[in-house]
Order: sequence, then structure tokens, then C-alpha cells
Amino acid sequence: MNLFLRLTLICFVLVSAVAGLFYPRSADAIPVFARKYQTTCQTCHWATFPALNSFGKAFKDNGYRFPDDDEVYVKEPPVAFGGEGWKKMFPQSIWPSTMASVPPVSLQIESNFLVNPKYDKGKTAFDGIGALELLIGGTLGESFSWFGAAPLYENEGSARGSETHVERLYIVYSPTLFEKKGLVNIEFGRFEPRATPRSQHLSIIGTTRYLFSTWSTAPASNFTTFFPYQNGVELFGGVNGPKGNGGLTWAAGVVNGERSGDAYDPDDLGSAIPEGESAFDMNNSKDYYARVSYKIGGMGVLGGGTVKDSQKATENWQEKSLTLSSFVYRGNAGFFNNPTADGDERTGSWHSSGNHFWRYGTEADIYWGNFNLFGAATYFRDNTASDVTIDDQSGRDFDADLYTAELRWVALPWIIPAVRLENMNPAYDVGDIDSFNTYSADVTVLFRANVKFTVGAAFADGNAPLGIDDEIYQMGVKIGL
Repeated sequence: MNLFLRLTLICFVLVSAVAGLFYPRSADAIPVFARKYQTTCQTCHWATFPALNSFGKAFKDNGYRFPDDDEVYVKEPPVAFGGEGWKKMFPQSIWPSTMASVPPVSLQIESNFLVNPKYDKGKTAFDGIGALELLIGGTLGESFSWFGAAPLYENEGSARGSETHVERLYIVYSPTLFEKKGLVNIEFGRFEPRATPRSQHLSIIGTTRYLFSTWSTAPASNFTTFFPYQNGVELFGGVNGPKGNGGLTWAAGVVNGERSGDAYDPDDLGSAIPEGESAFDMNNSKDYYARVSYKIGGMGVLGGGTVKDSQKATENWQEKSLTLSSFVYRGNAGFFNNPTADGDERTGSWHSSGNHFWRYGTEADIYWGNFNLFGAATYFRDNTASDVTIDDQSGRDFDADLYTAELRWVALPWIIPAVRLENMNPAYDVGDIDSFNTYSADVTVLFRANVKFTVGAAFADGNAPLGIDDEIYQMGVKIGL
């Protein structure tokens, strides 16, 4: 099927799906923070969850608090552990704190219908309840906050099956410096590093994942990517720009260097990995990274304007701004001298941290009215300590250049189309992969503020390697409770 016919089919499916859906909508709030402030999802989300608008980003970077006078807007009073007088008695008393008055727990339910016309002469599937995820989060006193996501169930067709696991769980300490919050924060636990060009957890295109978050250098057995999480410590912060608009944000962190959720399972590598080498941490060193961004125009990065402006019923996603960013990530990963396999046995020796790699890149993020245009150039540089041999060829360099463009549009406050193009250009010494493109398109229809229907499609050109979906269509429903 040529590109024109594919795009035509995608457009037909998307238009057909949204036709006839014009009916009144309520502004039900999503948990956990929507209940705390008794406000609509759109206060923090860019038209549809999970994408964040400028206020939502400032809320997250302020330790999950409203940027100004947070206590004024809390509608669900917390339970106090100690009074204000305890502060005056410190250190002869314990510093007071608070805890949510009701369990800070919510659920996210997902169900999909999938079509893959090229797999096994055409394949379709209902996944029933495709995923059930527990979301938790809250604040503890004036300076601590926490957030967690734990999939309780995932359909057997997913990467992890029905295994229950803690995907993310982290604590943020946000001290007040110079009478302001957000200048410096400390985050530790299990999180998606801010080095990532754009958060996969906040993407509204669900048919595919960003390649810059999931691409692993298979010939060098590099498991390290940004998604779904890393274990470590991160410092981040920001400061508003002139007149309270835009501003500077930064982040730096040290993490274990976990393998990607999309990489092949190291438990299947057989006896080639010496006893004592754990799948939990595939190297004996740590990875480190840094990011800096500057936003021109729009709301201040730590909040600006008034909360009332952010709570208006419609169009709170609109602003005119340009954010320029750059990041660098340095780490080590394991590799085999000879990654070819005989069953589950690798014929080469295993090096736990011999692949010294870099990830770096730049991004531009433009918001203009109802449109958001994002572009990124991401560079992968892998260099192994000794040669990797594949099919009688040997080499040490495994480089790749990735270019990403994504456009999102609020056609109506409850209809949000999005399209993405990714162009990957690997340049491996051995095990070479041809350059290829991937295309993704989703339309989100908000039945209610916390109930959304999505229909989408994704395909790749003929050069895409095994593991990249070359054609898939999806319809689904996601509910936040």
C-alpha cells in the first residue's frame, strides 16, 4: 500500500470515528489532584490528558502544588500532624506535616481494538481490559511530594504481560529558597529522567512510542533508554523570565542505567552472563545527564498570571511561546563480543559495562493558539571497549541520528488530532540497519473530561527493522477514576 493510500485510509478512519459524537459534556475531574482542588482536568492538561499545559508543567515542577498560594485553592483539607507552633519550637520538636484526608489513590483503565493487516495474513484483536493502572500521589507538608504508577494488570500481548510491578515511584523535596519554591528540587526513586526529549508518559499518541525513548542499540546489546523509568537521583529547577513570562529550566541526574522495557529480556541470555550479573542493573557503573531549556513568551515556567486564568473553562492551553532545549546523557552498558546466538547461548564473552555511549540532542517546542509543533534532533553514539563481530565483520562504533516532528491541534476543545514523523539513520560498523521512517497519527475524542476515545494508525517504510510495527490500526478507550 503506497503512502498516499495509507494516509487516505487513516483520514477516513479518523473522520468516521469522530462523526456523530457531538453531544453535551461534563467537566468531571480526574484523580488524584483534581479531587484535592475540585477542579477540571483541563486546569493542568493540554486539552486532553496526559499532555500538560503550561500551568500543569508549573504545577508538577512546584512539587504538585499550585504555583501561588496553594493552600487557598485546596478544597480537600489535609490532616495536620502538629501545629504551626511546632515550627517555633524546632529543633526541640518535630517539624509539623500533613497527610491527605482520604486515600490519594486513583485508577486508569484502558481497552483497545487492534488491527495489523500484515501480520499472519491480517490480525484483529480486542484486548478486553488492556491495562489497569494504579496512580498514587500527594504532598506531605510544605516541601515533600510523591507520585507513583503501578500497573495492576496488563494484557498478555503487552511487553510485561499481567505482571504487577511498580513502574514509577518517586519523592520530590522542594525547599523554599529566597522566599520562592521551584528554584531547586531534589527527586529520588524510580522516574522517567528529564533528559528525555519529550516524556512518553505525557504523550497523547498512544499507538506508538517515541523512538528516542525506546531505541536500543541491539548489536551492542545496549539496554539503556529513557522509558519507562530509571532508578536514581535528579536535581531540577527553574526561574521565570522577564515580566514573569517564559524562563529557564534545568535538570541533572545520576541513575543506574536500566534497560528499556522494549529491549529483549536479559533473562533469556543464557549462561553467557556470569553468575552474579543481575538484570536489575546491567552494568557496574552509573549514568549521568543534564538538560537546559529556555522558554520565550507564554506563562512563566514556574507559573504566572493567575490561577483563575488557568481554570477558565476553555482555551487555557492557548499561548504563544517557543522553548529551546538541549540535553546530554552519558553512560555505560553491557555488550557481547559476538551477539549471535545458538538457542539461548551467546558465543561471545559478556562485558558488563564496556559499551561507553552518549545520547545528546536539541529540541524546539512551539505553541501558537490551538497548535503545538515539536521537533527534535537526537544523536546516539555507542562505542564498545572491544570489537563486536557479526557475520565475519567486526567493529566498535554504533551511531544513529534520529529526527522527530510532531504536530498537535485542538480542533475543538474535545477533539484533538496529532501526527508524528520519525526519521532514523543508523550507521553501525556491523549489523547495519538501513535508514527508515515511521509515521503515527491519533485522534482523541473526549467523551468526558476523564473519559477519552482514541483512534489511530502507525506504519513504517520497508527498511524498518524487526520490532518496529510496519502497520497497525487501533481504537481504544481510556478512563481515569
